[in-house]
Amino acid sequence: MSREGIEFREGTATQEDIQTHLEACDVDFSPRLSLKVDIGEYSRKISARAKTFEAWFGDTLVGLVAAYMNDSRTRSGFITNVTIAKAFMGRGIASALLDRCLDRSRREGMEVIGLEVSMENREAIRLYEKLGFSELERKGKIVSMRLMISEKRQS
Repeated sequence: MSREGIEFREGTATQEDIQTHLEACDVDFSPRLSLKVDIGEYSRKISARAKTFEAWFGDTLVGLVAAYMNDSRTRSGFITNVTIAKAFMGRGIASALLDRCLDRSRREGMEVIGLEVSMENREAIRLYEKLGFSELERKGKIVSMRLMISEKRQS
C-alpha cells in the first residue's frame, strides 16, 4: 500500500497526458470508457474545463480525479472522472486524490458535489461511501451519488 515514488499535483496534466492515461485505463472501465465517450474529446473537455487532481510516477500520470466546479449559481460540483492505473491500485491513491478534490471544492465555495458510478464497481462505491457520499438514485446500471461538502469527514 506504499505511495513511495508518487507525486501529487493539481492542474498540471496536459490534454495529451490525460488522453494517454484514460486510454491506458480504458480496459479497466466497466463498461469500457471508449464505448461511452470519444476519449480524445473527453480529454480535451477535462483539460479545458475541469480541475484536475493528479498522481504522477516520474513523468507518467498514474491517477486522475477530474471535477467541474464552475456552477456558482447552485454551488454544486461534479466529479467526472476517477481513474487509477491498474499497477497503482490498492495504494490509497484514489482516496488521497478525492480528499484533495473535496478540500478544493470547499475552498471554491461548493456546497454539494456529485458523481456517477457503475453499480458493478462495488469497490469504488465503498470508497465513495467511506468519504461520505450517499446514493441519490439509480438509473439502469448507473448509481448517482452526492456529498454535502459540509458533511465531508475531516481528514
